Amino acid sequence: MKKHLLSLLVALVAIADSLPTAAQEAYAVLTEADATLTFYYDNLRSTRPGTKYDVPTTEAIPGWAGTDKAPQKKIEHAVFDGSFADYRPTSTRSWFQCCVNLQDIKDIRNLNTENVINMRSMFYNCKSLESESLNLTNFNTAKVTDMSGMFKNCNSLASLDLTNFNTANVTDMSGMFQNCKSLAWLDLTNFNTANVTRMSEMFKFCSSLSSLDLTNFNTAKVTDMAEMFYECKSLASLNLTNFNTAKVTSMAYMFQYCKSLASLDLTNFNTANVTDMGCMFYKCRSLESLNLTNFNTANVTDMASMFDDCRSLESLNLTNFNTAKVTNMIYMFNRCYSLTSLDLTNFNTAKVTKMSCMFEDCSSLESLDLTNFNTEKVTEMAGMFEDCKSLKSLNLTNFNTAKVTYMSEMFRGCSSLISIDLTNFNTKEVSVMYGMFEDCKSLKSLNLTNFNTAKVTDMRSMFLGCSSLTTIYCNDDWSVGGKVKKHYKMFSNCPNLKGEGAAYDSRKYGIEMANPTTGYFTAKTTNGIDHVTAASKVGDGKIYDLSGRQVSKNYKGVVVTNGRKILQR
Repeated sequence: MKKHLLSLLVALVAIADSLPTAAQEAYAVLTEADATLTFYYDNLRSTRPGTKYDVPTTEAIPGWAGTDKAPQKKIEHAVFDGSFADYRPTSTRSWFQCCVNLQDIKDIRNLNTENVINMRSMFYNCKSLESESLNLTNFNTAKVTDMSGMFKNCNSLASLDLTNFNTANVTDMSGMFQNCKSLAWLDLTNFNTANVTRMSEMFKFCSSLSSLDLTNFNTAKVTDMAEMFYECKSLASLNLTNFNTAKVTSMAYMFQYCKSLASLDLTNFNTANVTDMGCMFYKCRSLESLNLTNFNTANVTDMASMFDDCRSLESLNLTNFNTAKVTNMIYMFNRCYSLTSLDLTNFNTAKVTKMSCMFEDCSSLESLDLTNFNTEKVTEMAGMFEDCKSLKSLNLTNFNTAKVTYMSEMFRGCSSLISIDLTNFNTKEVSVMYGMFEDCKSLKSLNLTNFNTAKVTDMRSMFLGCSSLTTIYCNDDWSVGGKVKKHYKMFSNCPNLKGEGAAYDSRKYGIEMANPTTGYFTAKTTNGIDHVTAASKVGDGKIYDLSGRQVSKNYKGVVVTNGRKILQR
């Protein structure tokens, strides 16, 4: 009997051993009662209560993660169960992405990352995660190639210990620490960046970082440094003398709003391949000097706002700048309040199309030589010299304005400008002249006889506040045949202005006064006008314009007929 029972037991064991067992699998369970996401690697998935998610075996974004439009708000805690230590993921991409209420991660030592190659956006937008709740000292990152956006928008992280990180194979660090606004300290002296190609936005919005040691950075392969230190507004110093920038193509916004930087040594920068320098030093308000004599700008196409709001810069040597390929120079020197001189005689502007606000608020500039400027492709000159309060003269006789459409506020606030010769200006394409000469308080006369205003729709405040202006030479009636719809306060506060047809009347300040017969304009006689007057005999019926050219009765403007000047409408 005993032998029979023993044989039966052996048989049952054998049968049990032969039955298939449930395979181990990696999964995560969210229990909403305690707002905890737990990671497991076992065969007990079916027995665990809560919402279950597969751990992706590819680089796909996991189901428990959130998005910018639909953030994950249910997870407040994350736990790595002891069983998970046996799992070997190859990607942790976006594992905690947009878990905006995540406060802590426990037992992260059970996450073995020795095979992981992608950590992109792993903690992206973990806004509530604090430093003491994130211990990454066990992370093995030897195989990782992508760390882009890894800690982006971790607003509450005050410090981060990454001294164990092996970054030898990483190629992408773009946006890695972007918007870590509370990060006051960061030790990256162990970082191996020899293979990194992208560092754009790497420290963008790290507004609490007061220092950053990057002297070990190898940037030989980096091609993109755009916005790298964007709004690191607490950085008082930055040593980049080791930076190899030979392959970099974009430096746009690189130091934008580094408002505490008092100095910056870029004498080692190789910019031969850079195409974009737009906003490169924008709002570097504490920079008192900047040595760019080594800059090779031969391939740069965009210099928009390059030095905008560098309000402490007293001088700037750009005599080496090659601007032959530049197309955009808007706001380039805007708000450079302290610049007293600027030598741009080497500037090649043949391809530039935009110059709006280029020198706006250069309030200390007393002179500006632009006689070399080629403006034949420029379409925008709005605010170009606005508030250049110290400029007493400006030679623009070489300016080709045939394609310009915007001249609004072009000379607004040039309060020291005594005279300006615009007789070469071609305004046939201009649609906006709003505030063009507003507050040019020292101007005494303007010759606008060549101005073609046929396409202009806005002349508001055009001469507003020209308190010294006595004469505006113009032979046309701008209210006839044009498209002007806005002309409020066009001639307001011009008490000394007097035309052939009227003395200044503060109650009359609209376009109806923009003519030489009943308004504030004065017809400009030319060398040929005496000849025309003499040749035009009473009763012969011939009509001449003021240049001496015979015109038809359909011509509109001031004409000479029968020996008299009249306005033909």
